[in-house]
Amino acid sequence: MIPRYLCRWLLLGGALLLGLLLCLALAWYHFQSSSEFNGRYESAGSVVQKDGQVLPVSHSMLIKDGRFYAMTRQGDTILKTSGEIESAFAGNLRLRVDKGEVAELSQASRLDNHVLFNLLYSTEADSVINLRPAGPCLIAVETRQLYCRSDGL
Repeated sequence: MIPRYLCRWLLLGGALLLGLLLCLALAWYHFQSSSEFNGRYESAGSVVQKDGQVLPVSHSMLIKDGRFYAMTRQGDTILKTSGEIESAFAGNLRLRVDKGEVAELSQASRLDNHVLFNLLYSTEADSVINLRPAGPCLIAVETRQLYCRSDGL
């Protein structure tokens, strides 16, 4: 006969094991391989700065083999960024920047602080950019950039 206190511990252990297995099953179900996101993503529009100046903006990103390569053009300033994809749960992507470079930074004196921050944040090594689903597109939470799929690669 099993003592009562041991029976309670076995019941608790079984419940914890069942909970752990359920969590693992949910994680597996919601995980997407980064290869499912392979392709080109683009968007274009404009940014209105505080001083009323309107800058044309275009974003382009290629995702391939667990890596991303992105280019953003805001006015005369061009940002190039590349790095790796860390995870893909529930349609979200987490990008880790390996390197980034801003061209024409001398033009930055005309950019307002929000636009300049978005450009400089993306150039820092090891900065993380979280992409979240926004309808049929992905939005970069930290930099407020929108990427919509343009082809299947």
